[in-house]
Amino acid sequence: MLSRRQLRIKVLQALYAFFQAEKTDLPTAERELYRAIDKVHELYVFILLLLKELAYVDQTDADDLHLKFFPKEEELNAKIRLHELKFIQELEQNKNFSDAIKKTKLSWQTRQDLVRKLYLEIKKSDEYRSMLTIENSSEKDFLCEVVRKYFLSSEALQHEIEEENIFWLDDFDFICHIIIRNIRTFYDSGKLEFTPLYKDEEDDRLFVRTLFNKTIINNEEYESAISERTKNWEVDRIALMDILILKMALSELVNFPGIPVKVSINEYIDISKEYSTPKSKQFVNGVIDKLALDYKEQGKIVKTGRGLIG
Repeated sequence: MLSRRQLRIKVLQALYAFFQAEKTDLPTAERELYRAIDKVHELYVFILLLLKELAYVDQTDADDLHLKFFPKEEELNAKIRLHELKFIQELEQNKNFSDAIKKTKLSWQTRQDLVRKLYLEIKKSDEYRSMLTIENSSEKDFLCEVVRKYFLSSEALQHEIEEENIFWLDDFDFICHIIIRNIRTFYDSGKLEFTPLYKDEEDDRLFVRTLFNKTIINNEEYESAISERTKNWEVDRIALMDILILKMALSELVNFPGIPVKVSINEYIDISKEYSTPKSKQFVNGVIDKLALDYKEQGKIVKTGRGLIG
């Protein structure tokens, strides 16, 4: 699920919190970092659970049709409804999903107003009306559109996500696209496969731990190196996020012989575009190249493997 880019961003956020805190020890900070990464998977479960909650509201709505004085004919003669979709039914019966809900203790019970609001928006849509009336309408397309159109564009949902966890909003788009991929895979293969948090858990956790710890342990050295290359700038006036990005870049260049220099440099330039000031890309780009050259000349950057030297 999480790419190296996303793991770098989680480390950056954790470093920002560490250096902003007055008193934080390294083991505690590392545990907080892993907890933040685990929270990404919790968001994944939380949004999948929202689909299940919407299906429950839809079933209740269908059950209450006989109470309406003038029920709509398209609802009375519905070809299929949200709660009857194969992906939803598989989700409800899946033990791994049930276990994940129990483990995370996540629930939408206190947010039923939001669930109901989302449901009514979906119910009024042309996509929902087509599903009710058209024989063999595409369940896959409908569910993908629900996530893309009604989850990703919902300010109320995004507000709720941010209230639950301050960093979840950064991961929200990514998680929604993972769920869209899950839906497509299910309808193409007939199997509901949940996306794991790590691509290679042992390797990825080692990458995170090393990058985080080495950046902190070598903080003074990296700050001195950055200061030498930013003499026309006062280091204490440069954006903290830019400084952290440069320190992380140095840490990665030095401590990961298997990652090409150009890959690391490009990664941190891209991260600076998204997570720092509008001028950060140009600043980080200029300084990081010079730092890489300095550390190469000092013999501190040693790359191994074909195509990684230089």
